[in-house]
Amino acid sequence: MDEDTELSIIIPAYNEAQSIGAVLNELCAEPALEAAEILVVDDGSADDTDERVRLFPRVRLIQHRKNMGYGAAISQGVRVCQGRYVVWFDADGQHRVQDLLAVSRALITENLDYCIGVREESSDQTLGRALGKLVLKLAVVMAAGQAVKDFNSGLRGFKRDVIRRYLHLLPRGFGASTTTTLLMIERGYLGKEVPITARNRVGISSVNPISDGLKTLLLVLRIFLLFKALQFFGGIGLVFILVGTIYGVAKAMTVGLGFPVLSSIMIVFGIQAIFFGLLADQISALRREKFE
Repeated sequence: MDEDTELSIIIPAYNEAQSIGAVLNELCAEPALEAAEILVVDDGSADDTDERVRLFPRVRLIQHRKNMGYGAAISQGVRVCQGRYVVWFDADGQHRVQDLLAVSRALITENLDYCIGVREESSDQTLGRALGKLVLKLAVVMAAGQAVKDFNSGLRGFKRDVIRRYLHLLPRGFGASTTTTLLMIERGYLGKEVPITARNRVGISSVNPISDGLKTLLLVLRIFLLFKALQFFGGIGLVFILVGTIYGVAKAMTVGLGFPVLSSIMIVFGIQAIFFGLLADQISALRREKFE
């Protein structure tokens, strides 16, 4: 692949043998993508995903010996791709080539740092994930400080040099899309949202409602620790200080035995939480700025 390649398309795939052939056929048949680099990261698939990919000579295949997660597959693709711009594209058949073209054209022609494909209401929705997405959406809005239409869309593009700065912050599994959305907003990069339509996926989703529900809660916590550490711990600290003060004053006035020890402990804990938040906020800021 020429070093002057304009666009790289990164496709993370895990047990997508049923759909990957049709996805690659669509991409390879599109004249507008003739010069694009197409890169599939097979994330330790147990089926014959890799064999299906090898049927397309122009497609570059990278294989993980074991399943490492969506974020790890994306990060690996971004590290080795050669395009000046990179677009993420799912392997399950949900994304349309015309939507990829819309995202990549906006990204390149408008010289954007990032562009996110926002799924319209007519897009396919997985009802089993509705509650988790609602909780995560509330956390994202609080962390971003603004409304975010589609924080975890899998169809999104970046300048390669921009997204490479933050690969160390991406979770190895669930949450890479959400994390990059917040990073682009928080760091003030120039971006755009483009409407897209998601189709029904091919095959069975690997999402487990229980385990991925727990991952969603952990991602919410990770978001706050990375982007809003001071507000998170500071809020907890203020609650403890307030409750401890009210309880202590009430006890002292009604019982007449002075300020309770429990109230003092709560107030001290609240103060410690605030100072811990200050420290965590400085550490997270250093992590975000590490390669800038």
